[in-house]
Amino acid sequence: MAKMSGSGWSYRSAHRLVPVATSSSCAATRVRISAQLLEAATGANVWADRYDRPMLDIFAIQEEIAQNIVATVAQRVRDDSDVRARRRQPEDIRAYDLYIQGNHLSDDLRPEIQAKIEGLFREARRLDPTFARAYSGLAYITMNRSLDSGVRPHRTDDEDQLEALRLSEEALVLDPNDPRIHMTLGFTCLYLRQFARAERHLDLARTMNSNDATIQMVWAWAKGCGGKPAEGVPAASIAFRLNPHHPRWYEAFLGRLLYQLRRYAEAGPLLELGGSPSPVRELRHIGWRAANSAQLGHGEEAHRLAGVFVTSAAALWRGDPQAGPAEFVNWLVDSSSLQAPADIENLRVGLALAGLPG
Repeated sequence: MAKMSGSGWSYRSAHRLVPVATSSSCAATRVRISAQLLEAATGANVWADRYDRPMLDIFAIQEEIAQNIVATVAQRVRDDSDVRARRRQPEDIRAYDLYIQGNHLSDDLRPEIQAKIEGLFREARRLDPTFARAYSGLAYITMNRSLDSGVRPHRTDDEDQLEALRLSEEALVLDPNDPRIHMTLGFTCLYLRQFARAERHLDLARTMNSNDATIQMVWAWAKGCGGKPAEGVPAASIAFRLNPHHPRWYEAFLGRLLYQLRRYAEAGPLLELGGSPSPVRELRHIGWRAANSAQLGHGEEAHRLAGVFVTSAAALWRGDPQAGPAEFVNWLVDSSSLQAPADIENLRVGLALAGLPG
């Protein structure tokens, strides 16, 4: 645990990473702090930064330094855990290596990359049928396939989604103490509209490891789906700090949370950044952008995006061939997994302002 005191930083950890305040000074209205994070065994400098802020922000500075140290220590702990995991029996080592290879690619939604990841996870499961992360990795890939398989009416018997749920539940039986497994099960339940179950497992995941950026971001969006976007925004901010090199879906989810809060001017730039290489997810994203532009009064841009939405949805549609814009809008709203009637209505209002059937 790290804390700031008048004499500097103190820290206790089995990993012996020691933060120290190397220097500090203050004027009447400003304070300047230089902080370092050292490896106690070697004296190596792991992290360093300088903070120059108004004196009134002293507690904000403390929080910012603490978050940076937590993120750095968390990454070091994960790295050390990876090393320890490689000391297991040979079958486990090979399965773990395959899982790591797939996990490093997991945010790449191109179909050929997703197929490669699935092959890696399946081989990891074959080598070690007790390796829980192989099952949760397959669950994540299988749910992604469902989300990317076309624009169609919601179905409660979607085979990929039911398979993702089964794999997530198997992973949980094998390792109920893994926060990423709870996250994957919660993520799966979210899109199956099992909202109470999704919330329970995502809360557990976040409690078990609040320093995992992906868990924080998925938890944040789940709060938006559950009608509590104001609770999700701070968690999204933590995720951005924990992972400065985050994938673009972070921006997409935060942009939607801000749209739900009617903070359209802030949502706009994030929604522009948060595109996806998946045609179906990009289409969903275009719909949110059209609604947000319309809410801002940018009528020309909103109508342009609405036109792209309809044309692209028609090309990707997998339902009744007689369907049109109204059905496409229903797909967008349903596939966004919003639970609160007020959030659903506000999204439909934005889409209607953009020229789409509300």
